[in-house]
Amino acid sequence: MKRLKYLAFALGIIFLSVYLYQHFIYYMIPFNPIEEYATESPVDFHLTHNLSDGEEINAKSHDQKTCDLILEYLSNLNLKPLKDKDARNALAKKENEGYITGMLKLDQSREIFISDLFIDDPDVLHISSSIAGFKGEGYYKIVDSTFDYDYIINLIGKEEK
Repeated sequence: MKRLKYLAFALGIIFLSVYLYQHFIYYMIPFNPIEEYATESPVDFHLTHNLSDGEEINAKSHDQKTCDLILEYLSNLNLKPLKDKDARNALAKKENEGYITGMLKLDQSREIFISDLFIDDPDVLHISSSIAGFKGEGYYKIVDSTFDYDYIINLIGKEEK
């Protein structure tokens, strides 16, 4: 009987710990899912700036050196996961603003996508991927800085000259 009490208590502590981690602690720990791919050599990068009037400005790079610098920049961003509710609240205020989407292609079938990055306040973004087993799909807040859109455009612009 005493063992059963200890077992029930231990299981309760385990379930409580898992619940607290999944719903609170996970969102406090900085995590950048792109960092895992920082040593790879991407084959190209596409960026689309969607203006508030519906017009699109596209930029792309196939240069290995430029793509490596872009991957390095993206993998060095200090990101914290956001709960879906917090992300929706942050994005609801930005409904009619211009935003950025991007795709970093690692090879024919592996791509990392960045979306919902608003130009006027580029501190929240969505990361997803076509990579099987990709850890970290979701919304992230950029901590201690904002996304440097101009840096990426200047890298691609230097390549095109």
